[in-house]
Amino acid sequence: MNKGYAWILLAGTAWGSIGVFARRLLDLGLSPLDVSWLRGVVSLLGLVPLVLCRQGGWPRLAREDLKLFAAFGLINGALYNILYFTAVDKAGVTTAVILLYTAPAFATLFARLAFAEPLSPGKAFAVALSLAGCFLVARGYNLTALRLNLAGALAGLGAGVTYGLYGIFGKKARARYPAETTVLYCTLFGTLFLTLLHRPLALAQHAHGPAFWGPALSLGLWGSLVPWVAYTTGLGLVEVGRAAVVASVEPVVGVILGLVLLGERLDLLQTAGMALVLAAVVFAQAPAPSRPAGSKVLAEK
Repeated sequence: MNKGYAWILLAGTAWGSIGVFARRLLDLGLSPLDVSWLRGVVSLLGLVPLVLCRQGGWPRLAREDLKLFAAFGLINGALYNILYFTAVDKAGVTTAVILLYTAPAFATLFARLAFAEPLSPGKAFAVALSLAGCFLVARGYNLTALRLNLAGALAGLGAGVTYGLYGIFGKKARARYPAETTVLYCTLFGTLFLTLLHRPLALAQHAHGPAFWGPALSLGLWGSLVPWVAYTTGLGLVEVGRAAVVASVEPVVGVILGLVLLGERLDLLQTAGMALVLAAVVFAQAPAPSRPAGSKVLAEK
């Protein structure tokens, strides 16, 4: 397996825990904005010492890259989190996951426009398998589990779009900076934007006991720091569209965690969905067809 895909698989595996941790925090009375801000702050508590140790000091950005990272942080450090946790809160985990995993389709489209990544039949098939598999894994066929409302649906779809954009920003940033620096500045700018919208002192009434700190630390470190660094590392080695498909193992891991930690049951269609997602992961790693020698010259013009 290409090392890049191994990093992406690690990211998807870690992201699979987000629903469990976020749901516990929301059930304590935190708002989606609270959870988004908390996720960023806890991630920074782990990122800053990691970066300082690995780079021997605070990494500097070139002045011309400030706008890139400010936009990166606004869209993926702030807006994505708000939209996803709003979707979980208003539409439920099932609907939120289904809408979030429109991301491989958006990522493939954006990568085609931004980087001229080829849209091969194999890649298109992998995206279709991923969408179908995530729908089944999240039990989208179970109408009683779906909570369809306009606010939740728009938030979930927006989360899919912003998640799809991460690959574009991440790929551009990785061309000039290490993965941990890229994630650090995305998270830093995102948390600054969230702080403008949020009153940190509002969390004081919740910030006590293992019921709060357990999921808060887990969400920020295992559910954020680890996967964002791993995913951004992988983006330096594989195409954006393929990375988004491989990361769709996230809902599969979420279902497995539900089985192990919450005693949930797995039905036949969910099992079929897991098989489709894993098949999509395999297809996404298939080598892209070689292009005629002249095509590269034309593309560069």
